[in-house]
Amino acid sequence: MPSILQFPSEQFPGYPGVGLVQPEGWQPLPEVGLPLALAKDAADGEFRANVITVLNRVRAEHSLDQAVGEVVARLTGLPQYQELGRAEIEVQGHGGFRIEGIFAEPTLGMLVQAVRIVLVDRGPVKDLVQVTGSCTGAQMQSTLPEIRTIQDSLSIAV
Repeated sequence: MPSILQFPSEQFPGYPGVGLVQPEGWQPLPEVGLPLALAKDAADGEFRANVITVLNRVRAEHSLDQAVGEVVARLTGLPQYQELGRAEIEVQGHGGFRIEGIFAEPTLGMLVQAVRIVLVDRGPVKDLVQVTGSCTGAQMQSTLPEIRTIQDSLSIAV
């Protein structure tokens, strides 16, 4: 007799909930179709610094080292990439990693990206939570600390 598989279920758990603190001067971006996204207010024509959150389901055997390797490979392959820093992190008991760098972007000049990943073990699968903040090199001094504060506020509900 056939059975019915369901999502969410024990075999196919739902995605974790994620939360970020929205500081004054930053606006939510629900229209971009991501779990969470927000952008800093900016003058017309100026790049809007932003923080986006993406959730990816991976196999149970996927390790944090593998996830770190994938993120580092993507960033270090960017034109004129210079790393600004990296560290292992933990969010609510889940292992993670952060890396920040600056690279050449043809239309913006230099672009800064601050990436944090957290691997959430869900039993039969894992969920990779990635929070990426972006600003231009010219905005870095004033905006990168704000991006870090938003990323520090990440909460994960399973």
